[in-house]
Amino acid sequence: MTSVLNYGGGLQTVAMCVLVERGVLPHPDLIVMADTGREMPTTFQYLDAHIRPRMAALGIEVHIAGHDLATVDLYGKNGDLLVPVFTATGKLSSYCSGEWKKRVIQRYLRGLGITSATSWIGFSVDERQRMMKPETGPWQVSYPLIEHGLTRANCRLAVEGCGLPLPKKSRCYMCPHQTDAEWAEVKADPDLWRLAVETDTEVRENDERGGVYLHRSLIPLDDVTLAPDDETQTGRQCQLGMCFV
Repeated sequence: MTSVLNYGGGLQTVAMCVLVERGVLPHPDLIVMADTGREMPTTFQYLDAHIRPRMAALGIEVHIAGHDLATVDLYGKNGDLLVPVFTATGKLSSYCSGEWKKRVIQRYLRGLGITSATSWIGFSVDERQRMMKPETGPWQVSYPLIEHGLTRANCRLAVEGCGLPLPKKSRCYMCPHQTDAEWAEVKADPDLWRLAVETDTEVRENDERGGVYLHRSLIPLDDVTLAPDDETQTGRQCQLGMCFV
């Protein structure tokens, strides 16, 4: 079965690439990243500057599965919003990851003639709760970092130990899971901020509840006063577990 390293662009998947380079993990048949069309530019900058050259030296190509392979965008075929926005009664579930990443990568692989694969997912031991149920069909998953007992701290040491800078957290620029510090990074880029604000407005205008927001404060994004040093905003849990690794 074809082995595919699912590259998300964050610390854990960078660590998997480093461990492949060091011979701790075997060479995957290929590395694939799903481009959601909304990824932070720093993710691609890091990929091009550091990961692609190192993997190319091993004869491993990094493939990009384009967002044109997604069959839905912000809304599912039934009209439901797929993004985990905040509402007065809580946060909606995340379905964007499955539609924009998992299924996109499977379609991309089929386009290469690959009909079965084991996807390496970069969850570390301290994220064990994000593991998905085992799959028995043609699309299976494995967790190399968990299998090797590696924590996020271990991943950090592995990346720094080979002389690489730590990557910024990979994410969509409009993702509601972001902390204020991450929103501040988005706001520093006027074009990205404008797109995020437009998305925030769009989902609210198109939602029958009229009270959905990208920011946890339940305030229109452009009116939010960000608190970048707020350490109470911890973690993010994507329901399908495919993002931020």
